[in-house]
Amino acid sequence: MLIPSPVLSVSLVRMTKVTVHVYATLGELFKSKHIELRTRAKTVKELIDFLSAQYNPQFKELLIDANTGCVRRSYKILVNGRDIDFLDKLDTRILDGDGVAFFPPVGGG
Repeated sequence: MLIPSPVLSVSLVRMTKVTVHVYATLGELFKSKHIELRTRAKTVKELIDFLSAQYNPQFKELLIDANTGCVRRSYKILVNGRDIDFLDKLDTRILDGDGVAFFPPVGGG
C-alpha cells in the first residue's frame, strides 16, 4: 500500500523593498527615522499594518481614525513624494524600491 507524501506549500509571494521615512514625533516610535525593509505589503494600508505589528502598535493608532478607517486629517503620507490623498489614499499601491514618508501634524508660528 502506498502512502501519499505530504504536500509542501511554498509561498511564492514576492517581498517588496521599501524605504520608510518617519518624521518628528512619529520618528520617536521607531529606533530610526529611516527604515529599509522587505515586506509583503502591497498597499499603504498594509504597510501601516506591517509597521504597527513589527515595530510599534501606537503607529497605526496615531495615523488612522478608528471610527472612519481613514488617515487622520492632520497627518500626511507620501509615496515617492506624492500625497496619497491625490492617489488612491490608503489603497495606494507600493512597489519594489518605493519610498514612503509619514508626517505628523506640524505647528508653529
